Amino acid sequence: HGLVHFLGPGDEEWASVKAKETQKDAFEHVEKELLEGTVVSEALERAGESRVLGSQRTPDWKARVSEMASLRNFLQVREADSVYVVGWRLEEGKDQFTGRSDVDPCETPLLDVGGGTGWACQWYADRFADGLEDLAQCKLFFFDDAGPPWARKDPATEGRWNRWNAIRKRWEPLGHSPPKPSGLYAGIGATRLSSRADRAIRALYEQP
Repeated sequence: HGLVHFLGPGDEEWASVKAKETQKDAFEHVEKELLEGTVVSEALERAGESRVLGSQRTPDWKARVSEMASLRNFLQVREADSVYVVGWRLEEGKDQFTGRSDVDPCETPLLDVGGGTGWACQWYADRFADGLEDLAQCKLFFFDDAGPPWARKDPATEGRWNRWNAIRKRWEPLGHSPPKPSGLYAGIGATRLSSRADRAIRALYEQP
């Protein structure tokens, strides 16, 4: 299948050696003007309404988000039919910027994937808000790899695939792998994977 890596200004230096050696033809460089344009800016504002809550909504919140979440991730999920994510969850009562600072529990976003990956998830989920797209067609699949020591450790979701229920706004564990990726889809997540996440990804693609 075809492959595209969206890269914003300065992102290529962070690409893996393997990607540079074998996938450089798939690098799509995105100009700063696009990332700072109206479409991305409006998406950032909308996602912020769900992710940057209460005491976290300081005057510099957009600058802080830009430091932790690459705006290019919006382009990855804007037209994707489905999204496959490997990452970790925020503990309830922790901030969405670092996942370590204490906040009121109601300030932890419902779509609680941590780090910049959480913003990509939010941008995809926002497509199904307010009747913009059919809620039943929200295909956001998440492998909970638990991640850093401060990540939420939920036995219901950890170490398995889950699907976001856009109606109830919660993760629902799957007893099996999601459908094999096909069509226009996005694969996003952590740069470091555990062995179980690596196995889960391989099993996903090895399905008939």
